[in-house]
Amino acid sequence: MSDSDEDFPLFIVLLDYLIKKVRAASRVPKHVSAFTGRNRMLELLHGHDGQFVEVLRLNKECFYRLCSLLTENGLQDTRSISAQEQVMMFLTIVGHCDSNRRSGYEWRHSGETVSRHFNNVCSALVSLAPRLIGPPDFVHIPSVIENNPY
Repeated sequence: MSDSDEDFPLFIVLLDYLIKKVRAASRVPKHVSAFTGRNRMLELLHGHDGQFVEVLRLNKECFYRLCSLLTENGLQDTRSISAQEQVMMFLTIVGHCDSNRRSGYEWRHSGETVSRHFNNVCSALVSLAPRLIGPPDFVHIPSVIENNPY
């Protein structure tokens, strides 16, 4: 076996390493806008009430009450995203049938981040169910039902 045959695997490894370095150096970040998810949240909170309702499908008072209920039931701020921003992302996804990708673009977060926080809000909502949803009161049956012959 000659020296050139022994150096060939080393050459391939070095070539692969250099190709990966060049590709990494030429990557362009996906979210380059100075307009962050936090800025989007602040724009909605301090903006026109009609725009708030159009985007989130509820008014500011209801939004604050919902955030309060959810934080009491386990929803927490994270290092980079507040509970309010998480709820806003959730409401825009549900209220507009947005995709994960579209919501990620709108809020300037990765799809994984959007998915994780969507699930956080879902979990907090599910934990509210026993508190808000209960069996009907069978003591007082409405007369329309009680007198229904069918």
